[in-house]
Amino acid sequence: MAISCLLAVSFISISVPADAQNSEVQVLYSYEGNITEKKVIPVSVLSIYGMPGFFIAEAVKFEAPKDNWRISAVQLFGFDGYNGSQESAPEERTIALEIRDKDKNLLYKFADSQIPYSNYARNATLLYPLTIEIPQIAVSDEFYVCFYDRGAVAVGSETLNETSENSFIYVENELLPALLPQSENVSTPLNWLVAVSGR
Repeated sequence: MAISCLLAVSFISISVPADAQNSEVQVLYSYEGNITEKKVIPVSVLSIYGMPGFFIAEAVKFEAPKDNWRISAVQLFGFDGYNGSQESAPEERTIALEIRDKDKNLLYKFADSQIPYSNYARNATLLYPLTIEIPQIAVSDEFYVCFYDRGAVAVGSETLNETSENSFIYVENELLPALLPQSENVSTPLNWLVAVSGR
């Protein structure tokens, strides 16, 4: 329940940034329904695919509300394994985020240590909102947000009954279904929980 409440508050807060109390700010969500009613599962592609997962991203397709819509922030939920003990403090690693157009051309790339965005930095022992500010990148039509967790954080997701039309694994310029392997022949479809704000 604590995770659900934190998720609800955090996704609402992204819609009205402190430095821009503006009715034109819009938030696009990767999911439907009430976030507090979802069972959120943290997933890292590095843990699924091993070292090749370093070059694989969790990707979400969005559609810009208008031409030249400018992205100001991306928010997802991450968990770095920190449980409150010094032994669980994370090692520093590099995360990355990309914005790509509908043809998967790179529009923007961000990379940084995960520590400033981590559970550890906030003394949080549950999934915590990871918000990355974007320097007003303009998008039109469909676009993709690609996040490379690189084993530094597991990304919040929800399981689905059918393969998502908006959540993917991005690898070598290809979009593959976002699936969580359960066994050799069984996989569960995933939807990455991501919000994008802009105007």
